[in-house]
Amino acid sequence: MSGSHQVVIVGAGFSGITASRVLARAGINVLLIDRNSYHTFIPLLYQVATGLLQPQQVIYPVGRVLKNYPQARFLQAEVNDIDFERQIAYTNAGEIDYDFLILATGSQPQFSEVPGASEHSKPVVSLSDAVKLRQHLLTCIEQAKQELIPEQLQSLLTFVIVGGGPTGVEIAGGLSELLQTLLADYPKLRQQSEVILLQSRDRLLVNFPEILSTYTARHLHRKGVKLQFSTRRRVKRVTPEVVELEDGTTISTVTTIWTAGVEANPVTDTTDIPTARKGKIVVQSTLQIPNYANVYAIGDVAYVKLRDEVLAGVAPEALQQGEAAAHNILKQIRGESPQPFQYIDKGKAAIIGRNAGVVSKDELQLKGISGWLMWLGIHLYYLPGGRNRLNVAYSWICDCLLHSRFVKPITPPYPEFKSFPSASKPILTVSRGSKPMKYIPLIGRSFLSTIFLYSAISKIFSFAATQQMIADRGLPFPALMLLGNIIFQLVGGISLILGYKTRIGACLLIAFLIPTTLVFHNFLADPTETTAFLKNLGLIGALLMVSYFGAGPVSLDTGNHFDQV
Repeated sequence: MSGSHQVVIVGAGFSGITASRVLARAGINVLLIDRNSYHTFIPLLYQVATGLLQPQQVIYPVGRVLKNYPQARFLQAEVNDIDFERQIAYTNAGEIDYDFLILATGSQPQFSEVPGASEHSKPVVSLSDAVKLRQHLLTCIEQAKQELIPEQLQSLLTFVIVGGGPTGVEIAGGLSELLQTLLADYPKLRQQSEVILLQSRDRLLVNFPEILSTYTARHLHRKGVKLQFSTRRRVKRVTPEVVELEDGTTISTVTTIWTAGVEANPVTDTTDIPTARKGKIVVQSTLQIPNYANVYAIGDVAYVKLRDEVLAGVAPEALQQGEAAAHNILKQIRGESPQPFQYIDKGKAAIIGRNAGVVSKDELQLKGISGWLMWLGIHLYYLPGGRNRLNVAYSWICDCLLHSRFVKPITPPYPEFKSFPSASKPILTVSRGSKPMKYIPLIGRSFLSTIFLYSAISKIFSFAATQQMIADRGLPFPALMLLGNIIFQLVGGISLILGYKTRIGACLLIAFLIPTTLVFHNFLADPTETTAFLKNLGLIGALLMVSYFGAGPVSLDTGNHFDQV
């Protein structure tokens, strides 16, 4: 397909990234614009705020997302206005012409005109919001340990969450677990701490079946979260030290977390285009803006109504809308008519805390550990970046088994997040330390490398005998399997000893060890293989550590003697 058409996409969220990939794969010139140089995985922001994940684990460079698509370009810029008639987008980097435009600018907090809410409450809709909230929570807890005035102490240890949707529930559960970790050595402070969840409806998670809402409320209550339901207890005013409710009740707190909904975040004056509630742009069934056939609005910025039901604006909807808008543009380029958007409901999921979650899909309703595992699997699948998945899975395992949290203060550049750090400025570094200490990773890599290189060389010299052993096991293509076995061990071993592409080498060896262990050292079928099985299990554990921590200071991966994390 001709690439002469220019498609400009504003916003590198779920819908914008999806549309970019579809169009670039079809050979269309795509320019993706966003104020940040990274894509943020919004569903995991609450885990950054509550200390379970580190900030860099939920972001991914946009340039890396598009690196396999030559037709796609990325521009880090701020879009100030759009002239739909002249087909020009005005940015702080200059004017940009377009043939087709996709608005995927996402959302911003909706404060419902509550006085003081925008100034004194803390939303969680961006990475910088999550980082600032975590810094604030850690500061409050540390100050509470030193506070002597009872009133000030209670205010520091009272945390009010406004909104009982998925985000509010997830933050309430995560915050309760964070307090349990940080105040484990201060039982009196833990007893004084309060997490209060304010919900203006009669139940939590109103978009879920009532049985799951009831389970969620019960589980949060067991965690010590105080739930307050009532339309008469809506927030009336927020000050730096008090939350005032409509029934006259006041709650003394220095922490008000706002999760009571979001609204559209348009980049242009919407006076000449139709809008609906929450400032969303009304679109046709094809996701096009009325009167502008070459302009699409998708994701949280779009008001999409299907079969008399307004879509909620969740991630699965954004992904499908991005794909649908891209395919409609391709149809227009071919001279065909755009097709109406059809949403396939893949269900809803929310996590309440450690080992507890809820999932709803038609007749399928999961809760407890099964819902929790389903939630983890869904988000791990959609999280961009293999390294991010590995790091996040590792953090989840540590939290599940050890109840550990990343509660160290975050140093610059995180508070600003102006752009994704360049390779020359690592986010975190491993200190050089004393000279002997820096060689410990090299010694470990050398030991592992020796094991695998020795195994590969031994198999080369006894190729025929090893091939016959594989054939005796009844496995197909023994020569090919043995050759692949040797190549995996050689490549992985050389990678480890040189410290070059070390994580890839470690993953290759893990991929080799797992099937080898299950097939040739199954101690359940042959108890004499127990020692070999345990040895391979230890090697897999060591390789997992290498794949997580990297090569260490002395390696080709880190020529400046620092290991970028």
